[in-house]
Amino acid sequence: MALMQAADRVGSRREQADATRALLLRTAERLFAERGISEVSNRQIVEAAGQANNSALAYHVGTREDLLRAISDTHSEPITRRTRELLDSVGGSEEPRDHVACLVLPYVEHLASLGNPSWCARFTAQLATDPVLRDNPMRAPEMEPLLRAANDALAEHTPELPPKIAAIRHETARLAVLHTCAEQERAAAETGDAADWDLVGVALTDSLTGLLLAPTRP
Repeated sequence: MALMQAADRVGSRREQADATRALLLRTAERLFAERGISEVSNRQIVEAAGQANNSALAYHVGTREDLLRAISDTHSEPITRRTRELLDSVGGSEEPRDHVACLVLPYVEHLASLGNPSWCARFTAQLATDPVLRDNPMRAPEMEPLLRAANDALAEHTPELPPKIAAIRHETARLAVLHTCAEQERAAAETGDAADWDLVGVALTDSLTGLLLAPTRP
């Protein structure tokens, strides 16, 4: 009986710790999304989460990099799974748009699943453009081969371009997805009207297909 009670107490403490960690992650994501990563201190996160202990963030999450990675990890699994599903479904397709969709729709569909308000898109845009953090990718390792596969399939159906021009186009496409989604999320949070993520996904896929297929001057 005593052993069962002790086990229950341990389980209860673990559940409470998990709940506190989740609260800290959600609070940090919201503050980072709304204010910018460099503008938010660990102390502000702890206070906004209603935690009395100033060391709560370090105890439950770890370092600043651990915090950013943990937030990213809360979103990576469904995006990775959906990317794999789409790649499997369009394998061998001769339509460039199908391969662009593999790079766009998993992210947009995930944003749609979060409800309103959400902070993922704005947090991701902040992370991707922060001058210190932008070269430290937070993607899950299993996502890297999927992105390579999608880009390799797309390359088979797009014009061969000078490497510098191709790099500019791909960077433009990446930023278009990040900032378009961040702006849609911000507007939805401010107005209370959910973003039309289906429309966003279609518009981005069409636009980026056109961008990547556009001819270039000699």
